[in-house]
Amino acid sequence: MAKVLVTEEINPAGIDMLLAASHEVVKGKNDPAIVTREITDADAVLTRIYELPVSLLETAKNLKLISKHGVGYDNIPLDYCKEHGIAVTITPGANSLSVAEHAFTLMMALSKHTVPTYSEYRRIGFAAKNYPEGMEVTGKTLGIIGIGNIGSRVAHMAVGGFDMKVLAYDPYVYDMPAGVTKVETLDELLAQSDCITLHCLLTDETRKMIGKDAFAKMKDGVIFINCARGPIVDEAALIEALKSGKVGAAGLDVTDPEPVSPDNPLWAMPNVILTPHFAPTTKEAALNVSAIAAANVNGFFGGGEVVGRLI
Repeated sequence: MAKVLVTEEINPAGIDMLLAASHEVVKGKNDPAIVTREITDADAVLTRIYELPVSLLETAKNLKLISKHGVGYDNIPLDYCKEHGIAVTITPGANSLSVAEHAFTLMMALSKHTVPTYSEYRRIGFAAKNYPEGMEVTGKTLGIIGIGNIGSRVAHMAVGGFDMKVLAYDPYVYDMPAGVTKVETLDELLAQSDCITLHCLLTDETRKMIGKDAFAKMKDGVIFINCARGPIVDEAALIEALKSGKVGAAGLDVTDPEPVSPDNPLWAMPNVILTPHFAPTTKEAALNVSAIAAANVNGFFGGGEVVGRLI
């Protein structure tokens, strides 16, 4: 059948599915030397967040399919793929619950000062009980930027579990989930929200969308969550907003660049939680995404079903 280059580690279920369909599977191991060598005659690439620049794809003379392990496709040059007849698929909904739970976990941990009070408890003992008070999220206003599969799940948790008022800004979605109020402008959401969470795609339109001006329009002390993509946020502006208190706390599963450099001031801020693009990393999500990404390869080359096709 096809030679499939898997650029990074994935759940073994996907590999097993590819082998069962008689494909040749080559593991890239996130190693540029292996990927560069093996992509030249690969028929398909199954990739997570590995960058696939045009310069690399130009060497892939047999490439017919890029199967994305996930939904964010900013590491894939869609215009080039379209021009050269390379199909691109994603795995819609496969890790939505995992990411939504992670975003909500960050919001709750920050609202309750969980991490710094734990550190203080270890350092000074029970006197950590006098750490500054946290905040109850019940009844507060949550602003969701991007109300697709992930954003909708976050909204469901907020409305059904915590009786939050939920605002959503998404110019491409018209029908809102139950209990969600659509705002027509981003400024409306920024001004009214006690907590803000990002769940939009990284595009030319959203790159650096949350910068100095956006932070200035937020409530003082807002909790800010980003489980989408790092470049959506101007990190320097976020750091200044954290220093000034405009942003009361931030939970970042993604940054720009990744990984975060050891000397980044975010590490020293007790009101910041950093996780290493870990939101989709659950046993359930890993299995789902791996299986759907592999099924898309099998379906494409075997004449079966393909989901999430972009091109």
